[in-house]
Amino acid sequence: MPATPRARPEKSTLSLEAIVATTLDLVSEVGYEAVSMRRVAKALETGPASLYVYVQDRRELMALAHDLAIARVVLPDDSDGDWRERLELLVDRVVVALSRRGDIASVGLVDVPTGPHTLRVTEEVLRLLRLGGIDDAACAWAADLLAQYISSSALEIAARLRAQRELERSAGSERATEAAMTAAFSARLDTVYRSVSPEEHPTIHALAPLLTGGGGDRASWKLRVIIDGLLAQRSP
Repeated sequence: MPATPRARPEKSTLSLEAIVATTLDLVSEVGYEAVSMRRVAKALETGPASLYVYVQDRRELMALAHDLAIARVVLPDDSDGDWRERLELLVDRVVVALSRRGDIASVGLVDVPTGPHTLRVTEEVLRLLRLGGIDDAACAWAADLLAQYISSSALEIAARLRAQRELERSAGSERATEAAMTAAFSARLDTVYRSVSPEEHPTIHALAPLLTGGGGDRASWKLRVIIDGLLAQRSP
């Protein structure tokens, strides 16, 4: 009796949600620049032309993936403190959400994301700034400044996490902590700064111990300086 041919498993139904989710997973795996429409289509077992039924181009697809990356960010509430504490907490949550998805935060540096989840966060940022007495004109520009801070901070963390994963792969089962990766990165920079000529770069040489220190305090300090600057611009 002839063997019954094994049926191929059915492909999942193509949808915008599936395309965006796959794109975000690929960015997490191989990086923003490496993800093309063709690569997304291959992961979905379809042709690139099929994707254009749902999105206009790669730029739109990446914007949607960026928006998905922050979909689960929880907005702080009154129990989280005053307007400033809530703003700092919200910014930190967005940074963490983006940094966990490879370098998808690159989208925020080359485009202005306007997806529903991004608008939800932007609305809350603007609301908190107004609550803090920042005038409307400054609020508008501050939202842009904070968005740039979020993108750059997320990319910095993502780069460390990527280096951490690469080190773990090369070391087998040995696990490298983020703290260890940060220390190693700082040590490399410290070696460079301490080795510069004190005659040619006297200020770098003098400040070398401070240029690589701070850890998480450095990130908090940056955000505090931004908010302090906004408060200093308030009308009397």
